Amino acid sequence: MKKLLISLAIGVVLAIAVAVYAQGPGWGGNYTSGYGYHMMGQSYGGHMMGWRGGGYDQKYLDETADLRKELNTKKFEYFEAIRNPKTEPETVSKLEKEIGELQNKLYANAPQGTNRDFNMPCWQF
Repeated sequence: MKKLLISLAIGVVLAIAVAVYAQGPGWGGNYTSGYGYHMMGQSYGGHMMGWRGGGYDQKYLDETADLRKELNTKKFEYFEAIRNPKTEPETVSKLEKEIGELQNKLYANAPQGTNRDFNMPCWQF
């Protein structure tokens, strides 16, 4: 009886492993090439390259370059602050607030993507 239960348990584990392996790479969906969404090229979803609307996204990216650079810098400061055990909680809270404000500025005028699965701006993937 023990051998039967052990064999059955091993069979179930193997069946689950095969099902997980068969899913393949990516985010669990049937995306192009199995790699999920990327920023460049039509074969990868074409995000940020403006192939959908004649440069609509490119215009937005050009207009928000400085804001996105500032956001990136704030995020770097934030991650360095939380990495350092000597950082005061007030500093971390201040950085979180500043990051939220910058993200809200970006989201306010962001073009919406045409992806049916996600209702997110195209530049956020």
